[in-house]
Amino acid sequence: MNKDEIRQVASANLKALTLAEHTQLMQKLVQQITSLPEWEAADTVALSLAQDFELQTTLLIQTALLQNKHVGLPRVLPRRQMEFVEISERTEYTRHKFGMLEPKGTQLIQADQFDVVLVPGLAYSETGDRVGFGGGYYDRWLQQASGIKVATTIEANYWNKPLWPIEPTDIKMDRVLILDEEE
Repeated sequence: MNKDEIRQVASANLKALTLAEHTQLMQKLVQQITSLPEWEAADTVALSLAQDFELQTTLLIQTALLQNKHVGLPRVLPRRQMEFVEISERTEYTRHKFGMLEPKGTQLIQADQFDVVLVPGLAYSETGDRVGFGGGYYDRWLQQASGIKVATTIEANYWNKPLWPIEPTDIKMDRVLILDEEE
């Protein structure tokens, strides 16, 4: 399968989740991420605002702010680049060219300042390979990131080995958490 086919399958799997399943997965996401030793020790975390069909991150963002962590959210730049803006409870947001919310603000956090980076995506493998949304925004940005790269997914979007071609520019995840895995 190519990456576009994987994106279609993985997106359909996420869109098939019920509201109750999304709510349960959001709670598990917060529980599993915040129990990581790296998170507990972290001062600065890179998160993202999820699209409607993605695993929601709003509760994790609120939790991080309540834990007095410095939280950065991405803002899209020209030439398929992005930067991270530090947010607070009072941060205002605007929609970027892809229709997703991004923070307004001027206080930037550099990639090498993050202790933990929660990386969005659609599909993952046991070896840490990831299929994102296309465009390479995160892969380019992650080249400078020094914190642990963590992703969350559902079992249906997790493979023991990648079914897609791996590019030299693809950045591997350090840890992939499967939120609906049987305990």
